[in-house]
Amino acid sequence: MSKRGILSALTLILPAALMVGCNDKSTSVPPVRSTPGSVAIFGTDTPLCDVESFVVTITSASLVPQGGGTPVPLITSTAPTTVDFARLADFTNILSLANVTRAGAYTGLQVTVTSPQLVVLNTSLNPPAPVVVPVTLTATTFTITINPALIISSGATSGLILDLNLLQSLEVNAKGQVTGTVDPQISLTPTTPSGTTVGEATALYGVVQSLSTAVPSDFTGSFGLAVTDGTGQALTVLVNSSTVFEGDSVTAFSSLKTNTFVEVDATVSTSGQIIAQTVDAEEQVSAISQNSAFLGKVINVTRDVSGNATSFTLLVDDEVPDSSGTVPLHSGLTVKLTANTNYFTNWQYLNRQAFTFGPQTLGLAQKVAVFGVLGSALPLTLTANQVFLRPLNVVGNFTALKVAGSDGMTGGFTMTPCGGLFGGNAITVLTSSNSVFTGVSGLTALTAAPTLDTTGLLIYDQKTGQSQSATGVIWTGPTWIMQAKGVHQLPN
Repeated sequence: MSKRGILSALTLILPAALMVGCNDKSTSVPPVRSTPGSVAIFGTDTPLCDVESFVVTITSASLVPQGGGTPVPLITSTAPTTVDFARLADFTNILSLANVTRAGAYTGLQVTVTSPQLVVLNTSLNPPAPVVVPVTLTATTFTITINPALIISSGATSGLILDLNLLQSLEVNAKGQVTGTVDPQISLTPTTPSGTTVGEATALYGVVQSLSTAVPSDFTGSFGLAVTDGTGQALTVLVNSSTVFEGDSVTAFSSLKTNTFVEVDATVSTSGQIIAQTVDAEEQVSAISQNSAFLGKVINVTRDVSGNATSFTLLVDDEVPDSSGTVPLHSGLTVKLTANTNYFTNWQYLNRQAFTFGPQTLGLAQKVAVFGVLGSALPLTLTANQVFLRPLNVVGNFTALKVAGSDGMTGGFTMTPCGGLFGGNAITVLTSSNSVFTGVSGLTALTAAPTLDTTGLLIYDQKTGQSQSATGVIWTGPTWIMQAKGVHQLPN
């Protein structure tokens, strides 16, 4: 696999072309022909500590037919696309659901990228601050092999996983600092359908634009989603009787409203349908009412004498509506917390221990979505009406096994994150029978040498000297607790 493939994968972030027909399940390699199919590209990434953003603009991308022939364009210079790969750290997302004008077998992708941008968090400063690092790409045009070949069948959707490895792509000097030289490392792998599912999106979010009940009989409704992850997609998301709705006032499709900011776990079917598994409905946003959403990471916390957070600094990843002219992306925003601020821990399937999120358990390194009205006085401050805890990933090294149940999955361990916000302190990771282990068979197979990337919900326990327990694991505060959806042991 060419090292240059990383950015080739980036190219696939096209505006979505939705709802294609039925699936042709043939596994043979058909000749290229004129009947169109489609491909769903799912992005993921292996992260590097304290890298907050890595953005490139893809000016062209084309699939290369097996055996040669004219490449099939997916992205052209007249409609370039921009993607932030640091958003995909061990989560998956829909980068593109795009028509392919010729069905057949494809074994390569040609890509051209421009305008790379890299932002790292400097935790040696007090408070920590984002720093823009000038980028030097080893090349701007790439061809990456797709192996095995990607098969596009007439009237059907195929899946392709784009795995960008920032950990191996960004050059780091002897002091552990990112230099700005980027030698992209990426792999492109066709998905293996599971039943009628070709892939999953675990980090899809945006604003509901429309609602409809004019859907196929297997579904109860659909909503139009304006994706706000930078890809600029407009997607149609279907819901059925199994879709779980979470929110302060949203418990079913019938109570979902337009202009609501939502985070969605979804699957993509072999017929190109995006089907919601969980809809985390948070808050309505509007430029008219000035109620805004800011998403990002907590990089500084101020507390009162009782330990309650009274304000924090948010490293801004996203804004809805766009207010980047006032609050630039990847800048620090002061968030004021009051007695009227509400706190939410949706994602109940992740919050298996029913931990409470609030001013006592809000802490450094958490990812949150904050809703409120931005003040006009300088320095700019957002007074928070709502704060939602969001899933995130934590990278570090395994230190010790705490408990392993008979299933090899339920229990927990400690790890020391490499991120500077943790200050070199170990955190406790809780796992369950539903946790997904990748690159390792289970708890007892974890070792100290490889790097771990855990994903889930992070809670801060500041109860100094008090012992707590869950899943048979005991910890003593102050410390962070990660309820892990996934544990990924990275290769050496």
